[in-house]
Amino acid sequence: MKARPVEGLNAKGPLRPNMARIIRVRLEELRSFADAALAPDASEAQHDMRIAAKRLRYLLEIFAGCVGEEAEEARRAAKRLQSTLGDLHDCDLMLPKVEAIPAVAALLRRRRQRLFGEFVELWQAEASKGTWAALEAALRS
Repeated sequence: MKARPVEGLNAKGPLRPNMARIIRVRLEELRSFADAALAPDASEAQHDMRIAAKRLRYLLEIFAGCVGEEAEEARRAAKRLQSTLGDLHDCDLMLPKVEAIPAVAALLRRRRQRLFGEFVELWQAEASKGTWAALEAALRS
């Protein structure tokens, strides 16, 4: 998945507005996959969401100190999302390779189902806590 371009950066301007713009674009990129990724069989959207979570996480690792605790909380959430979605993607990659071994394929399908449930719970929990909204608010201040 190609990263969305970040428009309006000012190379000669102050760091904070540029940093905030980049983080907002990456956060919107992450959120844009949620509706599709929350469908159990949406492996492509789930994989794209994992990549978006990774991009946001790495940015927040660099800039969390400039933004505050809201960025650190969002970084932790993005890391959990990235990890869970990565494990889910691993299942998607392995399933075609083990279909000829029914017992193994069944185990892998159950693991994928469990991981998908964890992903949904994680996404809903972060939305309920207001993790992403708090990050946006911190970027405005």
